[in-house]
Amino acid sequence: MAGKKVKLAWILNDSTRRAACRKRTKGLLKKVSELSTLCGVEVAIVAINPDNPDPDTWPSVPDAIRTLEKFECLPKLDQIKRTMNQEGFFRKQIEKLDQQAKKIANRNQDLHLDTLLYQCLSGKSLDDLNSQDLCDLARMIDAKAKALEEGINDLKGKETHSVQQASVEERIGNNDSRRMVPMVDFFKEQTCFIETMEPDEHVGPSNGTGAVKPFDASDLVDEFSGDF
Repeated sequence: MAGKKVKLAWILNDSTRRAACRKRTKGLLKKVSELSTLCGVEVAIVAINPDNPDPDTWPSVPDAIRTLEKFECLPKLDQIKRTMNQEGFFRKQIEKLDQQAKKIANRNQDLHLDTLLYQCLSGKSLDDLNSQDLCDLARMIDAKAKALEEGINDLKGKETHSVQQASVEERIGNNDSRRMVPMVDFFKEQTCFIETMEPDEHVGPSNGTGAVKPFDASDLVDEFSGDF
């Protein structure tokens, strides 16, 4: 079960504040240890508690000093790139909330204009609207009309493409049929010519009895026609 969300504010009660400080500091040291172990990064933390004369340090005082010295050797731009104090944190939160508020305001404005449009279509007079609502309503109608026109053009383009593709397939099918008919007629003419010849002038394969059966060209025509 998820824990209760805590409000980020100064804790007025002294005992509750000290208990929260000890608990949060212990959890912070544990998270830093996990971060260093799981990700293999060099981390150092120093937490100064006003109720404790010795600061809480991880991993140790010498290791923390060595890590801080390495950090101070970095260029100033790299040092302040990701640093943040309490003021910067709250500024980020305020910017995030401002963006959310703008999105909600824009959505409410769209709903308001949709309501006005439906009311006008139902018989409400435009004289009852102020100049700002009239301008916003006109812009919304123009945007909807443009989107509708683009959708219709897309559908027309798809329909034209389908018709062109069907026409190409039909032409290909007709060409195959026209190529097939002359070839079949040719073999039929050859059959008529072969049938006028003497039976002993052409022979076919054996009929299984040892005798050679006469060659029948109509079998070749039927076999060839079946391929089409």
